[in-house]
Amino acid sequence: MAKDKINLAIFDFDGTLSKGHLWMGIARHHRQKRIKRWALLIYFLTHIPLWLASKVKLYSEEKNRAKWGEDLSVLFKNIFVEEGTKAFEWITDNYMIPLIRSDVLGILKEHQKKQHKIMILSGMFTDFLNVVAQRLGVDYVVGTGLERVGNKYSGRIVPPLCTGENKAKLLNKFIQTEHLNIDFSQSYAYADSIFDVPVFQMVSNPVATYPDNELYNLARERRWKVIGHVNTTTNHL
Repeated sequence: MAKDKINLAIFDFDGTLSKGHLWMGIARHHRQKRIKRWALLIYFLTHIPLWLASKVKLYSEEKNRAKWGEDLSVLFKNIFVEEGTKAFEWITDNYMIPLIRSDVLGILKEHQKKQHKIMILSGMFTDFLNVVAQRLGVDYVVGTGLERVGNKYSGRIVPPLCTGENKAKLLNKFIQTEHLNIDFSQSYAYADSIFDVPVFQMVSNPVATYPDNELYNLARERRWKVIGHVNTTTNHL
């Protein structure tokens, strides 16, 4: 029955709900705590050239984002899960929360007042998103899994990376696994990237939120709601 259906408000995190980016938060944490600094240096030295190449159209932007996201897991290689949780709490409280967009957070809270269920759907690590969800009172998270070997992180992700088409696939998988009865005709999605269009196509109320140029132009063409200014300078998931 319709009354049993869930109205869902889906929020991307990196670049949408927050101006921060997980790789920057991890870098700050590792430098301050003086851990994995060589791994951090190698990560940036090997990935910044890809970012630069993507900006001058010599390398696919989608492949660039995937490479940054998949390889970010190496910065937690051999770290105990408990220590990783503490790291994600530090990153959330000391870096991410201060960079939350107040206007987008206000929209999230309005959905909560209407008793809509809230989901964060992001390429960020699920263990990190769980901490954010606790802080913001979010109902569900779908992100990229960090592989565990025993009680340590292996330094690899659990594929696939939650970005692009995979976001929609992982969202559908979560809904089926949790047996959620979603009313997509009454649901919303907020995101900033052209790569989030597969999720936008699932709901009747897509909102381009601080969109990149491509998403902004598409939103204007399809008459989707737009919030915030066009953003083309960041690298996020």
